[in-house]
Amino acid sequence: MTLPITRHRLWQLVVDAALIAGAWYAAWSLRFDELRLPRYYEPYISWRAIGLVVVLKLAIFVLFGFYNRWWRYVSTRDMWGAARGVAAASVVVYLVFYFTPVSQVRMPRTIPLLDLILLLAFVAASRMLARTVMERPSPGSFLARGKEVVVVGAGDAGQLVLRELLRNHALGYTPIG
Repeated sequence: MTLPITRHRLWQLVVDAALIAGAWYAAWSLRFDELRLPRYYEPYISWRAIGLVVVLKLAIFVLFGFYNRWWRYVSTRDMWGAARGVAAASVVVYLVFYFTPVSQVRMPRTIPLLDLILLLAFVAASRMLARTVMERPSPGSFLARGKEVVVVGAGDAGQLVLRELLRNHALGYTPIG
């Protein structure tokens, strides 16, 4: 079995690790008003606990196929898959901390929910940002270049042709309708 993590996709893994750690830390910050949390909860935001959260969630992300596609080609179906993966990862982390508490007290139930919402927002935003950056129009893209064409058909194939005409200026066509 080969892992879907190649050297070309390693940056995606690093970005997701930072997003996971950031969402975990932000969930605790939101719950306890800028980290003025009681001492008995401090082990939950230690480097060890954050490292465990990152490792567990990245493992779930790999199992859910997060790194099988390039972010610039993300689709609605991929976003629903990401939502399922983030939810599963959050449940796994909650269960691990529930059955093996790292402190004398259990984690507040609001933390996994806040973490899930924040991580889902971070993951979705990072994928959409990557796609937006890759598909942004170039400075002269609103001027007609080459032959003007009309794409007939509003189905998947028509949308695919239109996207390619807008993205690839070397083709020499400008879609006008």
